[in-house]
Amino acid sequence: MCKMIAAEIEDNNKDMSTNLRIRLSAWALSLLLLSPVAVYAQEKNVAVADLQRAIGLLDSTFAKCFTGSNNNLKMYDTYDLKSKRGGGTADVWPYTAALEATNSVLEALEALKQEAPNLYDKYHAKYVGQLRVLYDNLAYYRGSYTLISYASVRRWSIYGVHRASTKERATVTGIENVYDDQMWLIRELMRAYKLTGTAEYLHEAQYLADYVIDGWDCLRDANGEEYGGITWGPGYNSKHACSNAPIVQPLVWLYKASATEDEKADYTYYYCDASNKRVSTTTKRSEVYLAFAKKIYAWQKKHLLKPNGVYWDMMGGVTGAIQYEKEGTTTYRAHVDVGNPGGTAYTYNSGTMLSGAAELYRVTGDESYRADLASLSQATWQVFAHMVKRINGVAYYQYPIDESATNGFNTWFDNVLMRAYWDALPYDGAFSAKCLTYFQQDLDYGFEHYLSDGFLPIDLIKGWKSDTVTKGFHQLAFAAEYAILAQWQKKTATAIVLPKTGKTSSEGNVYGLDGTLIQRKATSRDVARLPHGLYIVGSRKLLR
Repeated sequence: MCKMIAAEIEDNNKDMSTNLRIRLSAWALSLLLLSPVAVYAQEKNVAVADLQRAIGLLDSTFAKCFTGSNNNLKMYDTYDLKSKRGGGTADVWPYTAALEATNSVLEALEALKQEAPNLYDKYHAKYVGQLRVLYDNLAYYRGSYTLISYASVRRWSIYGVHRASTKERATVTGIENVYDDQMWLIRELMRAYKLTGTAEYLHEAQYLADYVIDGWDCLRDANGEEYGGITWGPGYNSKHACSNAPIVQPLVWLYKASATEDEKADYTYYYCDASNKRVSTTTKRSEVYLAFAKKIYAWQKKHLLKPNGVYWDMMGGVTGAIQYEKEGTTTYRAHVDVGNPGGTAYTYNSGTMLSGAAELYRVTGDESYRADLASLSQATWQVFAHMVKRINGVAYYQYPIDESATNGFNTWFDNVLMRAYWDALPYDGAFSAKCLTYFQQDLDYGFEHYLSDGFLPIDLIKGWKSDTVTKGFHQLAFAAEYAILAQWQKKTATAIVLPKTGKTSSEGNVYGLDGTLIQRKATSRDVARLPHGLYIVGSRKLLR
């Protein structure tokens, strides 16, 4: 069978009777060499098909979930498929998902430029422009205030939770801004910078990263160690997984972007010294970014890792008012003990640590990060993935799903975990490819059975049920997933050309997509009922 592995078929439009493109992940290939296993077949180039679906979902979301002009763009919170109307106003977090999905589709267009030149020519410039419009309209969420933090008192212009009616006038004081919102924006600004080379995106990402770093609890305990951790926001004492780990990967990107040959030591860093006196030092920006990527990762691993291998949600659900203390004539924020970890273990809080481990391993070569990556990827599968249905002998696994589209954020949380498997793929290829395969399988099933008004239900296997309301937030997550899967298929799929064998009446054990046994001693009639795909039946390959 190994002799059948061929180079990528260059002509994507050839008829199926001439060439059949079969995707075979690195994971599937490794199993294929050891035991009978199916490989997932489709009539078209799977990577291009994934990209087309990502584009369709992205464009549908922009058409139905956004309103206004390029100078006053607003995202609806919900969309009703029955009335075909948007409702409410999205917070900055869902709005950032539009940046994410656009970035992801642009990445896929770049990756598949040779395979799909027509798509590149049609959409690349469009989405570069779309990024610009999204960025310009972020200003409706931006406002300014003076923050009293642990080691400095400074004025900042950052992004609030809610959209204002006027640019630069959003309320950002107290609990009206949170650090994780800035982190998601930093991530997408860095991706946009890498895709377009627009220096403004990089500078804004640096500025927001400085704001996040300022939220680090730099006061020291009795042993002289920093308490560490970043609170959910300046108006909270609780320290969350979502206000720490999401910045790790972008900080590594910022480190690489800042560490130029002519970089100067012009970054002022404020902190507490060994005696808890507030001081500052001037250093290189890149050094601060990499140091904090390591520190934040280490803090979350130490304080929020559960015994089952995934991550708690937070420390300190109820911790009272913000505390302050004076040093000389200046008032600073004081440390508050927040107790033990707790809350729900969400997929995204493990996904951000998985991406962080992959990024830190890539730039440091420290094997401890690779070990963390391997154990965390398997723990996320064991804890979060559950088989929900077996259809025609094929098992479908899903990660957590909310009761309705308006009751939770698991669809986007799962998207964060999926992209973490993509980040981990170079270092944990076999296992991560397995997880990506199930995401692909679920998305395809939902797309082929339940696509309605250009949108997908949050339950891709069981469908819409009684729901008529969705969120652009969720649809953007699906678009981003399809775009990442397109890149995965391009990068790791191997084309196999099958010889024409005519009809097959093979009988025997049938193995499915994931290498598991689908049916023992299947008859020719059983085999004829299998869904389309490539299987191992008995000791022979069978194309259905």
